[in-house]
Amino acid sequence: MTSSDKKDDKKNQKDGTRVFKKMCLDGKISTYIGTREFVDHVGHIDPIAAVLLIHEMDWFTENKEYKVYAEITATFRYGRDDLDVLGINFKKDLYTDAMQVYPVKGVASCTTKIQEKLLKKLGAERAFPFTFDLPAGIPSSVTLQPVKNDTSSKPCGVEYCLKTYIAKDMHEPPDRKQVVDLLIKKITHAPDTQAPQPYIESAKNFMMSPNPLHVEARLDKERYIHGEPIYVHITMGNQSTRAVKKLRLSVKQVANICLFSNAIYKCTVASVEHDLNVQPSQTIAQTFSIRPLLEDNRDKRGLALDGQIKSEDTNLASSTIALPIANREALGIVVKYIVKIELFVSMGGELKLELPFTLSHPIPEHYEEDMEPPPQPTDANADNINLELDETGAYNNTLLSAQADHDDPLIDLEAAPLPDTGASNSGEPSQQPSLL
Repeated sequence: MTSSDKKDDKKNQKDGTRVFKKMCLDGKISTYIGTREFVDHVGHIDPIAAVLLIHEMDWFTENKEYKVYAEITATFRYGRDDLDVLGINFKKDLYTDAMQVYPVKGVASCTTKIQEKLLKKLGAERAFPFTFDLPAGIPSSVTLQPVKNDTSSKPCGVEYCLKTYIAKDMHEPPDRKQVVDLLIKKITHAPDTQAPQPYIESAKNFMMSPNPLHVEARLDKERYIHGEPIYVHITMGNQSTRAVKKLRLSVKQVANICLFSNAIYKCTVASVEHDLNVQPSQTIAQTFSIRPLLEDNRDKRGLALDGQIKSEDTNLASSTIALPIANREALGIVVKYIVKIELFVSMGGELKLELPFTLSHPIPEHYEEDMEPPPQPTDANADNINLELDETGAYNNTLLSAQADHDDPLIDLEAAPLPDTGASNSGEPSQQPSLL
Protein backbone atom coordinates (compact mmCIF):
# COMPACT_ATOMS: atom_id res chain seq x y z
CA MET A 1 0.00 0.00 0.00
CA THR A 2 1.42 3.37 -1.03
CA SER A 3 1.60 6.39 1.27
CA SER A 4 -1.20 8.09 -0.65
CA ASP A 5 -3.42 5.02 -0.20
CA LYS A 6 -2.74 5.06 3.53
CA LYS A 7 -3.71 8.74 3.72
CA ASP A 8 -6.95 8.04 1.84
CA ASP A 9 -7.70 5.11 4.14
CA LYS A 10 -7.18 7.27 7.24
CA LYS A 11 -9.39 9.97 5.77
CA ASN A 12 -12.18 7.48 5.11
CA GLN A 13 -11.95 6.25 8.70
CA LYS A 14 -12.31 9.77 10.07
CA ASP A 15 -15.37 10.36 7.89
CA GLY A 16 -17.16 7.29 9.28
CA THR A 17 -19.48 7.07 12.26
CA ARG A 18 -18.15 5.10 15.22
CA VAL A 19 -20.19 2.54 17.10
CA PHE A 20 -19.46 0.82 20.41
CA LYS A 21 -20.07 -2.87 21.04
CA LYS A 22 -19.88 -5.13 24.07
CA MET A 23 -20.64 -8.84 24.35
CA CYS A 24 -21.64 -10.75 27.47
CA LEU A 25 -19.22 -13.36 28.80
CA ASP A 26 -21.14 -16.40 27.55
CA GLY A 27 -21.55 -14.90 24.08
CA LYS A 28 -25.34 -14.99 23.86
CA ILE A 29 -26.02 -11.26 23.42
CA SER A 30 -24.22 -8.06 22.44
CA THR A 31 -25.13 -4.40 22.82
CA TYR A 32 -24.35 -1.77 20.18
CA ILE A 33 -24.55 1.96 20.88
CA GLY A 34 -23.65 4.88 18.63
CA THR A 35 -22.26 7.18 21.31
CA ARG A 36 -21.43 6.94 24.98
CA GLU A 37 -22.20 10.64 25.55
CA PHE A 38 -25.78 11.86 25.59
CA VAL A 39 -26.53 15.53 25.83
CA ASP A 40 -28.81 17.55 28.07
CA HIS A 41 -30.03 20.61 26.15
CA VAL A 42 -31.75 22.13 29.21
CA GLY A 43 -35.34 21.36 28.32
CA HIS A 44 -34.88 18.02 26.60
CA ILE A 45 -32.33 15.21 26.71
CA ASP A 46 -31.07 13.12 23.82
CA PRO A 47 -32.55 9.62 23.81
CA ILE A 48 -30.26 6.70 24.57
CA ALA A 49 -30.59 4.67 21.39
CA ALA A 50 -29.00 1.20 21.21
CA VAL A 51 -29.38 -2.14 19.46
CA LEU A 52 -29.47 -5.63 21.00
CA LEU A 53 -27.94 -8.44 18.92
CA ILE A 54 -28.82 -12.04 19.83
CA HIS A 55 -26.08 -14.46 18.80
CA GLU A 56 -27.77 -17.68 19.94
CA MET A 57 -31.36 -17.43 18.76
CA ASP A 58 -31.80 -21.22 19.02
CA TRP A 59 -31.05 -21.07 22.76
CA PHE A 60 -33.88 -18.57 23.30
CA THR A 61 -36.20 -20.71 21.19
CA GLU A 62 -35.49 -23.71 23.43
CA ASN A 63 -35.67 -21.66 26.66
CA LYS A 64 -38.72 -19.50 26.05
CA GLU A 65 -38.99 -18.53 29.72
CA TYR A 66 -35.86 -16.36 29.36
CA LYS A 67 -36.13 -12.79 28.11
CA VAL A 68 -33.72 -9.93 27.49
CA TYR A 69 -34.13 -6.69 29.44
CA ALA A 70 -32.43 -3.30 29.27
CA GLU A 71 -31.89 -0.97 32.21
CA ILE A 72 -30.47 2.54 32.57
CA THR A 73 -29.29 3.66 36.02
CA ALA A 74 -27.83 6.90 37.38
CA THR A 75 -25.89 6.19 40.57
CA PHE A 76 -24.30 8.56 43.07
CA ARG A 77 -21.25 6.87 44.60
CA TYR A 78 -20.16 8.58 47.81
CA GLY A 79 -17.66 6.05 49.20
CA ARG A 80 -14.86 3.76 48.08
CA ASP A 81 -15.57 0.17 47.08
CA ASP A 82 -13.11 -1.20 49.64
CA LEU A 83 -15.10 0.45 52.45
CA ASP A 84 -18.19 -1.62 51.68
CA VAL A 85 -18.77 -3.89 54.68
CA LEU A 86 -21.61 -6.13 55.79
CA GLY A 87 -23.36 -5.67 52.46
CA ILE A 88 -23.58 -1.88 52.85
CA ASN A 89 -22.86 -0.04 49.60
CA PHE A 90 -21.86 3.60 49.65
CA LYS A 91 -24.00 4.51 46.67
CA LYS A 92 -27.56 5.58 45.90
CA ASP A 93 -29.59 5.25 42.70
CA LEU A 94 -30.79 8.68 41.59
CA TYR A 95 -32.68 7.46 38.52
CA THR A 96 -33.52 4.08 37.03
CA ASP A 97 -35.67 2.80 34.17
CA ALA A 98 -36.04 -0.61 32.55
CA MET A 99 -37.78 -2.26 29.62
CA GLN A 100 -38.14 -5.64 27.91
CA VAL A 101 -36.24 -5.77 24.64
CA TYR A 102 -36.77 -9.40 23.58
CA PRO A 103 -39.29 -10.82 22.87
CA VAL A 104 -40.47 -7.54 21.41
CA LYS A 105 -43.63 -6.06 22.88
CA GLY A 106 -45.49 -4.33 20.09
CA VAL A 107 -43.40 -2.94 17.22
CA ALA A 108 -39.71 -2.07 17.71
CA SER A 109 -38.88 1.08 15.76
CA CYS A 110 -35.63 2.95 15.09
CA THR A 111 -35.30 6.46 16.45
CA THR A 112 -31.89 7.35 14.94
CA LYS A 113 -30.05 6.77 11.68
CA ILE A 114 -27.40 4.70 13.45
CA GLN A 115 -30.01 2.25 14.71
CA GLU A 116 -31.43 1.91 11.22
CA LYS A 117 -28.01 1.22 9.73
CA LEU A 118 -27.18 -1.32 12.43
CA LEU A 119 -30.37 -3.25 11.73
CA LYS A 120 -29.56 -3.37 8.02
CA LYS A 121 -26.07 -4.75 8.67
CA LEU A 122 -26.79 -7.08 11.60
CA GLY A 123 -30.04 -8.48 10.31
CA ALA A 124 -33.50 -7.51 11.52
CA GLU A 125 -34.33 -11.11 12.47
CA ARG A 126 -31.87 -11.08 15.40
CA ALA A 127 -31.17 -7.38 16.01
CA PHE A 128 -33.63 -5.38 18.09
CA PRO A 129 -33.49 -1.60 18.64
CA PHE A 130 -34.44 -0.02 21.96
CA THR A 131 -34.52 3.56 23.21
CA PHE A 132 -34.69 5.24 26.60
CA ASP A 133 -36.27 8.71 26.77
CA LEU A 134 -34.90 10.42 29.85
CA PRO A 135 -36.81 13.07 31.82
CA ALA A 136 -35.49 16.57 32.36
CA GLY A 137 -33.84 17.32 35.67
CA ILE A 138 -31.71 14.18 36.06
CA PRO A 139 -28.08 14.72 37.11
CA SER A 140 -25.07 15.09 34.84
CA SER A 141 -22.07 12.79 35.07
CA VAL A 142 -19.64 14.24 37.62
CA THR A 143 -16.52 12.63 39.11
CA LEU A 144 -14.66 13.81 42.20
CA GLN A 145 -10.93 13.72 41.47
CA PRO A 146 -9.22 11.02 43.56
CA VAL A 147 -5.68 11.00 44.88
CA LYS A 148 -3.13 11.04 42.06
CA ASN A 149 -2.35 7.55 40.67
CA ASP A 150 -5.07 5.95 42.82
CA THR A 151 -6.72 3.27 40.68
CA SER A 152 -7.76 0.92 43.49
CA SER A 153 -11.48 1.69 43.23
CA LYS A 154 -14.06 3.70 41.34
CA PRO A 155 -14.03 7.43 42.13
CA CYS A 156 -16.91 9.10 43.91
CA GLY A 157 -19.48 10.95 41.85
CA VAL A 158 -22.47 10.44 39.56
CA GLU A 159 -22.20 7.76 36.85
CA TYR A 160 -24.56 6.19 34.32
CA CYS A 161 -24.68 2.55 33.27
CA LEU A 162 -26.65 0.94 30.43
CA LYS A 163 -27.22 -2.73 31.24
CA THR A 164 -28.73 -5.47 29.09
CA TYR A 165 -29.22 -8.87 30.67
CA ILE A 166 -30.93 -12.25 30.31
CA ALA A 167 -33.41 -13.26 33.00
CA LYS A 168 -36.79 -14.88 33.53
CA ASP A 169 -38.13 -11.74 35.17
CA MET A 170 -37.13 -8.07 35.05
CA HIS A 171 -36.50 -7.95 38.80
CA GLU A 172 -34.65 -11.26 38.98
CA PRO A 173 -30.88 -11.01 39.64
CA PRO A 174 -29.21 -12.15 36.39
CA ASP A 175 -26.21 -14.41 35.92
CA ARG A 176 -23.09 -12.25 35.63
CA LYS A 177 -22.08 -14.14 32.49
CA GLN A 178 -25.31 -12.99 30.84
CA VAL A 179 -24.98 -9.28 31.56
CA VAL A 180 -23.64 -6.47 29.36
CA ASP A 181 -22.67 -3.33 31.27
CA LEU A 182 -21.81 -0.19 29.28
CA LEU A 183 -20.73 2.95 31.08
CA ILE A 184 -22.12 6.08 29.47
CA LYS A 185 -22.15 9.71 30.54
CA LYS A 186 -24.50 12.68 30.40
CA ILE A 187 -23.06 16.06 29.51
CA THR A 188 -24.72 19.46 29.37
CA HIS A 189 -24.67 21.90 26.47
CA ALA A 190 -25.60 25.39 27.53
CA PRO A 191 -28.14 27.18 25.32
CA ASP A 192 -26.71 28.94 22.27
CA THR A 193 -28.30 32.22 23.34
CA GLN A 194 -25.93 34.19 25.55
CA ALA A 195 -27.17 35.54 28.85
CA PRO A 196 -26.40 39.16 29.80
CA GLN A 197 -22.77 39.91 30.53
CA PRO A 198 -21.96 39.43 34.24
CA TYR A 199 -21.43 42.87 35.73
CA ILE A 200 -20.77 44.21 39.22
CA GLU A 201 -19.80 47.50 40.74
CA SER A 202 -18.74 48.32 44.26
CA ALA A 203 -17.25 51.13 46.31
CA LYS A 204 -15.32 51.03 49.57
CA ASN A 205 -14.50 53.75 52.05
CA PHE A 206 -11.28 53.70 54.02
CA MET A 207 -10.47 55.30 57.34
CA MET A 208 -9.22 58.87 57.08
CA SER A 209 -10.33 58.98 53.44
CA PRO A 210 -13.26 61.27 52.56
CA ASN A 211 -14.03 59.58 49.22
CA PRO A 212 -14.29 55.88 48.27
CA LEU A 213 -12.49 53.61 45.83
CA HIS A 214 -15.00 52.82 43.06
CA VAL A 215 -14.62 49.66 40.93
CA GLU A 216 -16.66 48.28 38.03
CA ALA A 217 -16.01 44.78 36.62
CA ARG A 218 -17.59 42.74 33.84
CA LEU A 219 -16.88 39.64 31.79
CA ASP A 220 -16.89 39.70 28.00
CA LYS A 221 -19.69 37.06 27.98
CA GLU A 222 -21.59 34.77 30.33
CA ARG A 223 -20.95 31.31 28.81
CA TYR A 224 -17.49 29.89 28.18
CA ILE A 225 -16.27 26.67 26.58
CA HIS A 226 -13.80 24.43 28.38
CA GLY A 227 -10.25 25.68 27.72
CA GLU A 228 -11.41 29.13 26.59
CA PRO A 229 -9.78 32.20 28.20
CA ILE A 230 -11.94 34.46 30.36
CA TYR A 231 -11.51 38.19 29.85
CA VAL A 232 -12.26 40.45 32.79
CA HIS A 233 -12.71 44.18 32.12
CA ILE A 234 -12.04 46.34 35.19
CA THR A 235 -12.52 50.09 35.60
CA MET A 236 -11.20 51.76 38.76
CA GLY A 237 -11.85 55.30 39.93
CA ASN A 238 -9.64 55.92 42.93
CA GLN A 239 -11.01 58.91 44.81
CA SER A 240 -9.57 57.73 48.12
CA THR A 241 -6.27 58.75 49.71
CA ARG A 242 -4.73 55.28 49.28
CA ALA A 243 -3.01 53.67 46.30
CA VAL A 244 -4.10 50.35 44.78
CA LYS A 245 -1.00 48.14 44.73
CA LYS A 246 -2.05 44.69 43.55
CA LEU A 247 -4.82 42.79 41.78
CA ARG A 248 -5.51 39.10 42.33
CA LEU A 249 -7.77 37.35 39.84
CA SER A 250 -8.99 33.81 40.50
CA VAL A 251 -11.57 31.30 39.27
CA LYS A 252 -13.28 29.23 41.94
CA GLN A 253 -15.26 26.05 41.51
CA VAL A 254 -18.13 25.67 43.97
CA ALA A 255 -19.43 22.10 44.31
CA ASN A 256 -22.57 21.55 46.38
CA ILE A 257 -22.99 17.90 47.37
CA CYS A 258 -26.65 18.17 48.26
CA LEU A 259 -27.71 14.53 48.51
CA PHE A 260 -26.81 13.82 52.13
CA SER A 261 -24.76 16.45 53.95
CA ASN A 262 -25.55 19.43 51.71
CA ALA A 263 -21.87 20.34 51.99
CA ILE A 264 -20.28 23.07 49.86
CA TYR A 265 -16.70 22.72 48.65
CA LYS A 266 -14.78 25.61 47.08
CA CYS A 267 -11.61 25.07 45.10
CA THR A 268 -9.45 27.59 43.25
CA VAL A 269 -8.84 26.26 39.72
CA ALA A 270 -6.95 29.28 38.32
CA SER A 271 -5.22 32.30 39.86
CA VAL A 272 -3.09 35.19 38.57
CA GLU A 273 -1.71 38.32 40.22
CA HIS A 274 -0.84 41.68 38.69
CA ASP A 275 1.10 44.56 40.24
CA LEU A 276 -0.71 47.88 40.00
CA ASN A 277 0.00 51.46 40.96
CA VAL A 278 -3.29 53.33 40.90
CA GLN A 279 -2.65 56.55 42.78
CA PRO A 280 -5.30 58.74 44.45
CA SER A 281 -7.46 60.72 41.98
CA GLN A 282 -6.40 58.34 39.17
CA THR A 283 -8.75 56.34 36.94
CA ILE A 284 -7.78 53.29 34.85
CA ALA A 285 -9.59 50.81 32.58
CA GLN A 286 -7.80 47.54 31.87
CA THR A 287 -8.58 44.01 30.65
CA PHE A 288 -7.13 40.90 32.32
CA SER A 289 -7.36 37.28 31.23
CA ILE A 290 -7.42 33.98 33.08
CA ARG A 291 -7.88 30.40 31.85
CA PRO A 292 -9.10 27.56 34.12
CA LEU A 293 -7.65 24.19 33.03
CA LEU A 294 -7.61 20.73 34.55
CA GLU A 295 -3.92 20.36 33.62
CA ASP A 296 -3.07 22.89 36.34
CA ASN A 297 -5.13 21.08 38.99
CA ARG A 298 -4.23 17.39 38.69
CA ASP A 299 -3.09 17.19 42.32
CA LYS A 300 -6.24 18.64 43.93
CA ARG A 301 -8.26 15.86 45.53
CA GLY A 302 -12.02 16.29 45.52
CA LEU A 303 -12.12 18.61 42.51
CA ALA A 304 -15.30 18.06 40.47
CA LEU A 305 -14.64 16.77 36.95
CA ASP A 306 -16.85 15.75 34.07
CA GLY A 307 -17.67 12.04 34.20
CA GLN A 308 -14.96 9.68 32.93
CA ILE A 309 -15.28 6.44 31.00
CA LYS A 310 -12.35 4.20 31.87
CA SER A 311 -8.99 5.92 31.36
CA GLU A 312 -10.11 8.63 28.95
CA ASP A 313 -9.09 12.18 29.71
CA THR A 314 -11.67 14.64 30.92
CA ASN A 315 -11.97 18.27 31.99
CA LEU A 316 -13.31 20.39 34.81
CA ALA A 317 -16.93 19.67 35.59
CA SER A 318 -19.38 21.70 33.55
CA SER A 319 -21.70 24.12 35.29
CA THR A 320 -24.93 22.55 36.46
CA ILE A 321 -27.79 24.04 34.45
CA ALA A 322 -31.03 22.80 35.95
CA LEU A 323 -34.64 23.72 35.37
CA PRO A 324 -36.28 25.75 38.17
CA ILE A 325 -38.52 22.80 39.03
CA ALA A 326 -35.60 20.37 39.37
CA ASN A 327 -35.17 18.65 42.72
CA ARG A 328 -31.71 19.64 43.91
CA GLU A 329 -31.28 16.46 45.92
CA ALA A 330 -31.80 14.39 42.78
CA LEU A 331 -28.95 16.27 41.06
CA GLY A 332 -26.38 14.77 43.42
CA ILE A 333 -23.61 17.34 42.83
CA VAL A 334 -24.34 20.92 41.76
CA VAL A 335 -21.37 22.75 40.23
CA LYS A 336 -20.97 26.46 39.55
CA TYR A 337 -18.08 28.84 38.85
CA ILE A 338 -17.24 32.39 39.88
CA VAL A 339 -14.48 34.86 39.00
CA LYS A 340 -13.18 36.47 42.17
CA ILE A 341 -11.47 39.87 42.02
CA GLU A 342 -9.37 41.10 44.95
CA LEU A 343 -7.81 44.58 45.07
CA PHE A 344 -5.16 45.33 47.69
CA VAL A 345 -4.48 48.90 48.73
CA SER A 346 -1.65 50.55 50.62
CA MET A 347 -1.71 50.76 54.43
CA GLY A 348 -3.84 47.60 54.53
CA GLY A 349 -7.32 47.03 53.21
CA GLU A 350 -8.85 45.26 50.25
CA LEU A 351 -11.91 45.19 48.03
CA LYS A 352 -13.48 41.92 46.79
CA LEU A 353 -15.93 41.30 43.95
CA GLU A 354 -17.39 38.11 42.44
CA LEU A 355 -18.79 37.44 38.96
CA PRO A 356 -20.62 34.17 38.19
CA PHE A 357 -20.33 32.50 34.79
CA THR A 358 -21.18 29.25 33.02
CA LEU A 359 -18.59 26.70 31.88
CA SER A 360 -19.91 24.22 29.33
CA HIS A 361 -19.25 22.09 26.23
CA PRO A 362 -19.62 23.15 22.61
CA ILE A 363 -22.12 21.36 20.41
CA PRO A 364 -20.17 18.70 18.45
CA GLU A 365 -19.81 18.89 14.69
CA HIS A 366 -22.45 16.95 12.71
CA TYR A 367 -24.34 16.48 15.98
CA GLU A 368 -27.77 17.42 14.67
CA GLU A 369 -27.38 15.19 11.61
CA ASP A 370 -26.46 12.12 13.69
CA MET A 371 -29.39 12.59 16.08
CA GLU A 372 -32.03 13.06 13.38
CA PRO A 373 -34.67 10.33 13.12
CA PRO A 374 -34.04 7.94 10.23
CA PRO A 375 -35.61 8.74 6.85
CA GLN A 376 -37.78 6.27 5.00
CA PRO A 377 -35.59 3.25 4.13
CA THR A 378 -34.30 3.39 0.59
CA ASP A 379 -31.23 1.94 -1.06
CA ALA A 380 -30.04 5.45 -1.92
CA ASN A 381 -29.68 6.75 1.62
CA ALA A 382 -28.87 3.42 3.26
CA ASP A 383 -25.18 3.82 2.51
CA ASN A 384 -24.88 7.46 3.51
CA ILE A 385 -23.62 6.48 6.96
CA ASN A 386 -20.32 4.69 7.23
CA LEU A 387 -20.08 2.81 10.51
CA GLU A 388 -16.45 1.94 10.97
CA LEU A 389 -15.41 -1.36 12.47
CA ASP A 390 -12.42 -1.57 14.77
CA GLU A 391 -12.25 -4.40 17.29
CA THR A 392 -9.06 -3.12 18.95
CA GLY A 393 -10.93 -1.13 21.62
CA ALA A 394 -10.12 2.38 20.42
CA TYR A 395 -12.16 5.22 21.87
CA ASN A 396 -11.80 8.78 20.58
CA ASN A 397 -8.53 7.74 18.90
CA THR A 398 -7.14 6.59 22.26
CA LEU A 399 -6.23 2.92 22.57
CA LEU A 400 -7.94 1.21 25.49
CA SER A 401 -7.50 -2.29 26.84
CA ALA A 402 -10.31 -4.45 25.47
CA GLN A 403 -9.16 -7.36 27.62
CA ALA A 404 -9.74 -5.79 31.03
CA ASP A 405 -13.53 -5.81 30.89
CA HIS A 406 -13.96 -7.20 27.36
CA ASP A 407 -15.84 -4.16 26.15
CA ASP A 408 -15.74 -0.97 24.15
CA PRO A 409 -14.62 -2.22 20.75
CA LEU A 410 -15.52 0.04 17.87
CA ILE A 411 -16.85 -1.58 14.74
CA ASP A 412 -17.00 -0.72 11.08
CA LEU A 413 -20.07 -2.23 9.53
CA GLU A 414 -19.12 -1.16 6.02
CA ALA A 415 -15.73 -2.83 5.77
CA ALA A 416 -16.05 -5.89 7.98
CA PRO A 417 -18.18 -9.05 7.78
CA LEU A 418 -21.12 -9.62 10.09
CA PRO A 419 -20.36 -10.84 13.62
CA ASP A 420 -20.12 -14.57 14.14
CA THR A 421 -23.38 -16.00 15.49
CA GLY A 422 -21.59 -18.71 17.45
CA ALA A 423 -21.03 -18.57 21.18
CA SER A 424 -17.90 -17.04 22.66
CA ASN A 425 -17.12 -18.36 26.13
CA SER A 426 -14.28 -15.91 26.62
CA GLY A 427 -16.51 -12.87 26.34
CA GLU A 428 -13.93 -11.13 24.15
CA PRO A 429 -14.88 -9.40 20.91
CA SER A 430 -14.79 -11.56 17.81
CA GLN A 431 -11.57 -11.16 15.83
CA GLN A 432 -12.57 -8.82 13.03
CA PRO A 433 -10.00 -7.14 10.78
CA SER A 434 -8.70 -3.90 12.26
CA LEU A 435 -8.84 -0.74 10.21
CA LEU A 436 -6.43 1.28 12.32
